[in-house]
Amino acid sequence: MPKQLPVFVYGTLLSGFHNDSGYIKPFSHTKTRATIKGEIYHLPEGYPGLLMTDAGKVAGEIVDFAPEVYEKALAGLDELETYYGEGDSRNEYERIPVTARVQETGQEVEVYVYRYLDEAYVKRVGTRVEHGDWRAFMERAE
Repeated sequence: MPKQLPVFVYGTLLSGFHNDSGYIKPFSHTKTRATIKGEIYHLPEGYPGLLMTDAGKVAGEIVDFAPEVYEKALAGLDELETYYGEGDSRNEYERIPVTARVQETGQEVEVYVYRYLDEAYVKRVGTRVEHGDWRAFMERAE
C-alpha cells in the first residue's frame, strides 16, 4: 500500500468551492494553507491545470485525511481527477509526491498533488494564473 500522504489541493477542491463539499467535507480531515512550486492555468472546462515547474509558486491547501477514511477519500479524488493509476493512458491528471511549504510556519511537508498531463493543451487553451492563486483568480472573474 502506498504511503498515506496528505493531498495538496489548488482548485475546485479548495474550501468553499463546489468539489470541496462532495470530496473533502464528508471525510474527517484537517486543512492547512500552503504553497508548492509550479504553474497553474485556468482551463475552459472551468478548473485549473497544474504544471510542475520551478518557475512559479501555487497557493492552496494541504488536506490531511484521518487514517480510517484515507483510502476511500483518496479513491474519490482519483476518480474526480481522472487518475486510474501510475502510467495509465486514460489519466488526465497524475498523482505525484511533491514538497509543500506550510504558509504559517514555513515547514516543508511531503504531499500528493494532481498535475495535468497534457502540458501542450494547457498552454494552448489555458489562461496562466500569474500569481499562482486560483481562488483569487476566480474571485476576480466573478
